[in-house]
Amino acid sequence: MLPLPSLPEVLDPAAPLGLRDRKKLQVRAAIVDAALTLFAEDGYDATTVPDIAARAGVSSATVARYFPAKEGLLFPEQDVRIPALRAAIAARPAGEAPLKAIAAALAAQAPLDAETRRRLALARSALAGSAVLRGRAAGLLGRWRDGIAGAIAEHARMPDDDARVLATAVVAVLDDVAERWAADGARGDLPAMVRRALDTLAGDRPAPGSA
Repeated sequence: MLPLPSLPEVLDPAAPLGLRDRKKLQVRAAIVDAALTLFAEDGYDATTVPDIAARAGVSSATVARYFPAKEGLLFPEQDVRIPALRAAIAARPAGEAPLKAIAAALAAQAPLDAETRRRLALARSALAGSAVLRGRAAGLLGRWRDGIAGAIAEHARMPDDDARVLATAVVAVLDDVAERWAADGARGDLPAMVRRALDTLAGDRPAPGSA
């Protein structure tokens, strides 16, 4: 699973949101937190929408309105994050190497605050405990691959097939980094781990023992 951003429901009193919008974001945050906690505690397969609703203090219909598919709760921000990453890649200098453009675009995304790290750790725990969820997550990660591939094909004027190969490798690396980070207790510097992994993929890291 890719690193998640801070959800917009981390409410800034100065943010230009009306009371109604702020309430919606609070409800959405409560649903996401309830779902990820239950997925980690009880397992994805055993967690029902009514369970999530009860934990969040809302109705099952409210959960379904915000998240029509239960697996969507594992990637609650991808509809925002994928276009944002595409835009960040498009904004990189012309002629920049594709992997460097992707790495720089990822680095420019919202930092991982404590709440984001907690959510990501819960999501990885849920993934580790459910073969069904891992299978569904693979399909959801395909949206990240397609988004990155489309952006790189346009930015680098790369053939679509080549861009897809590169994006597939990047998403696999990011997913592996997140998995290792969570398995180590979510204690490491995740952005630094991502940079290191992408440097390795690009061949930019010095060989062991080299000067």
